[in-house]
Amino acid sequence: MNADELKKLAQELIDRDKWNDALRRFVDVLRINIFVVDATGQVIIPPVCDRDNRAIYGGRFLMPAFDFDFASPQPDILNKFKEHGPYLEARGMFDLYAFAIPIKIDGEEVVASLIAGPVILNRRWDMDAYLKVAKEVNFAMDDFSDVIHEVRVVSFVTIKAVLDLLAQIAKDIIDLSMENRKLHRKRFKKDILPENFQAAAQDIYANIHMDELLVTVLDVALNTTGAEHGSIMLMDKDKNELTVKVSRGIDKNKAMNVRMRLGEGIAGLAAQENRAFVISGNQGESRIKPLLRRPQIKESAVVPLSVKNRVFGVLNMHTEKDEGRLEIDERNLQHLSRLISTALHNV
Repeated sequence: MNADELKKLAQELIDRDKWNDALRRFVDVLRINIFVVDATGQVIIPPVCDRDNRAIYGGRFLMPAFDFDFASPQPDILNKFKEHGPYLEARGMFDLYAFAIPIKIDGEEVVASLIAGPVILNRRWDMDAYLKVAKEVNFAMDDFSDVIHEVRVVSFVTIKAVLDLLAQIAKDIIDLSMENRKLHRKRFKKDILPENFQAAAQDIYANIHMDELLVTVLDVALNTTGAEHGSIMLMDKDKNELTVKVSRGIDKNKAMNVRMRLGEGIAGLAAQENRAFVISGNQGESRIKPLLRRPQIKESAVVPLSVKNRVFGVLNMHTEKDEGRLEIDERNLQHLSRLISTALHNV
């Protein structure tokens, strides 16, 4: 396809309302700005802004620090990025980074790119160092100190996990849009499809991709916490019980036979009370001590997944390594839970 064809296709596939809603929720959870450009670099979905129309979470650095020109008829945004593994990376002033995720059709042709940033990798400078560089380059921003503190500090592992998750979400949305497009064309040409065929096809397709997304989400959780074993359980509304949908580092035959009612076991308690449990060895509050029957587990976390206080699943993670502590605390667990819940309820 030529540039004009790719641009037209991107506009057809990327529904502004749906993507705006999805990206807004991810931005609020991740505290990293996100926007979308087509294959030519033209902005399709702009950076997320506050009520005063100011880009949030450091997004105001995107133009001056990275030299992104959103208003140009021939933008040079994508040329600022270099390949970095499966993604693209741009380094701007003040050692800020932005990452681009190519959005492909049929696994090959790039129709758009989802761009996340800015972020600070590993460690924030002292404020004096930022102010010194700003003065040297004559960088003008009235509330510079406040905006630089908006920028999130992340590790390489965390940003890789976040990008993997965003890439999977983008792929699922694009793939489903492509399927809808094909169904519409087929129906237009032959007009022989039953009225409920399109909805049924979408349901089947969405279920297949939900399984892929669950695996990605679990990998994100394990990578960001340092756990090597984990599972995601989803609630069966009809039976009022949790069942394991995906797992890592656990015997699959055993995991897939697990059924747990609300209030039963630690996962059942977490779901019933919408409360996370972090357990070190066999240490835990008195009511869960009888449930700790696996001495090989050195540390574990059981985290409810909920939307609007309605629990729809539970994330379980644990490590059997003596030397490694899970990188978790109450704040990180809340952040991880919101991220996963947002991901699963955006497709």
